[in-house]
Amino acid sequence: MGWFPEFPGPFPIEAMYGKVGLYLVAFLIGLAFGYILEIGGFGNSTKLAAQFYLKDMTVFKVMFTGIVVAMVLIFGASGLGLLDYNRVYVNPTYLWPGIVGGLIMGFGFIIGGF
Repeated sequence: MGWFPEFPGPFPIEAMYGKVGLYLVAFLIGLAFGYILEIGGFGNSTKLAAQFYLKDMTVFKVMFTGIVVAMVLIFGASGLGLLDYNRVYVNPTYLWPGIVGGLIMGFGFIIGGF
């Protein structure tokens, strides 16, 4: 049990604002995330191609840092009793679709001439 026993689950956005409110919040979060990536230069195709050719590791560093920070925060919150880790849903890993998608994207980069 966490610090807030009267609050057993995720933030009830849909119950508070309805389905449209849920979609609006998701849209605004996605818009903010995309804007932050764009002003950081991660929407630039040459930066992504340089990552692909191992010349500019900025994208890797940012993604790796984000993963490590999320991991530390999740396990820290679980250790402090703020988060019940058993209630966190993790999607199953489908390896072959990821490999096929990566190959298609790689061929697209090569065909595109980056």
